Amino acid sequence: MEYLDKLIEKLTRATGIGYEGNVKEVIVHELKDLDIEAEIGQDGSVYALSSGSGNKNIMLVCHIDEIGFMVSYIEDNGFIRFSQVGGCDARILPGQEVTIIGKDSARGYIGLKPPHYISKEEKEKVTSLDQLFIDTGLPAAEVKSLIKIGDCISFINKYLKLHGDLRCAKSLDNRASVACGILILKEVTQIERNFNLHFVASSQEEYTGLGARIYSNKLPVDYAIVIDVTHGEHPEVSEDESYHLNGGPVIARGATIPERLFKMLVDTAKEIEIPHQIEPLPSWTGTDADTIAFSREGIPTCVLGIPLRYMHTPVEVVSLRDIERTARLIVNFLKKL
Repeated sequence: MEYLDKLIEKLTRATGIGYEGNVKEVIVHELKDLDIEAEIGQDGSVYALSSGSGNKNIMLVCHIDEIGFMVSYIEDNGFIRFSQVGGCDARILPGQEVTIIGKDSARGYIGLKPPHYISKEEKEKVTSLDQLFIDTGLPAAEVKSLIKIGDCISFINKYLKLHGDLRCAKSLDNRASVACGILILKEVTQIERNFNLHFVASSQEEYTGLGARIYSNKLPVDYAIVIDVTHGEHPEVSEDESYHLNGGPVIARGATIPERLFKMLVDTAKEIEIPHQIEPLPSWTGTDADTIAFSREGIPTCVLGIPLRYMHTPVEVVSLRDIERTARLIVNFLKKL
């Protein structure tokens, strides 16, 4: 648990908006410390191979990009207008601290017109992104020197240890799954195996699916396993739409996922006595699996979710036990597969 805790803190402190950020280097360095060679692809994905004795090829995919923003306009007074990269609710943004990743990183706060100047009609409307701006506190000339149109913007990370094994940070979607993938790779390299495990920390899942598309066509994949997050229990969200934190991995079932892979995951969870939950996904999964499963002639793909509260906010919450259980389930599933 201590290794996982430190790993997640490293991963969430890194940035990775779309194609920008240093999370790629953090993952490569972490794998190097585990004596696992990894490389960064042209698309920004991180790839590592753990070779076994057989010729079966399994791809393990967890995306590395996080939601964020992009500089769209710099006003003459130095205030920065921005657009979204990935989905984020504009209602939570006023007052948030962010980093603009430019020539030199600059911190700022997201601002909104004071309530004293908002009309009654405006108060009744939902805040839209075009009403918001970022104030760095820097002189306008310095802002325009340091920051350019197209620079990416990330939430500031605060890694918080909540009660028990709960942790709160930005970008746990999907760094929680990246950490899970590293645990799996670490374990698999230490056991005898008759398969090759291709680890892909994929780029741009939040808006293009680029990494998953490239590697599902590039690699000789027989099966794919996608790890992502899913919605944890949450006020005002019904029980059939959310999953318990510390309730174990969430195994997806639906049209994209072959029934035999789903059953194997459930059977494996029961055999090794891991608590698990089932998520019905009758059509699209909303993950990289939607790209992978329909690549080439079709790649049999399964999806596991880690329950996460407050998705696509800077205060996402996850259970470390759920990450460990998901890793243990997949390692035992791989032995069967």
